[in-house]
Amino acid sequence: ERDKEIMDYQNYAMGKWISGDGDGIPLFNAITGTEIGSANSKGLDFGQMMEYSRKVGSPALRKMTFQQRGLMLKALALHLHGIKGKFYELSAATGATKL
Repeated sequence: ERDKEIMDYQNYAMGKWISGDGDGIPLFNAITGTEIGSANSKGLDFGQMMEYSRKVGSPALRKMTFQQRGLMLKALALHLHGIKGKFYELSAATGATKL
């Protein structure tokens, strides 16, 4: 039985969060072997994603100055820093992090 802490990881594509079709591939805690989530890209339209990146993402990035891109990355870094506690337990579950 799946634990309530198990996450179904989504894909961020075409400006939104999307899930693949079906149950996905289970992901396991490297230490305990318990299931921690699933990931799935089945049924995603990668051609449509490429088209979106060419017509929307690339032009938007090209319009930005170097400084604007840097500020965008800084905002992302500050956001992730603010929620980093959520990632510590997951990081330890990979088996690659010293406790």
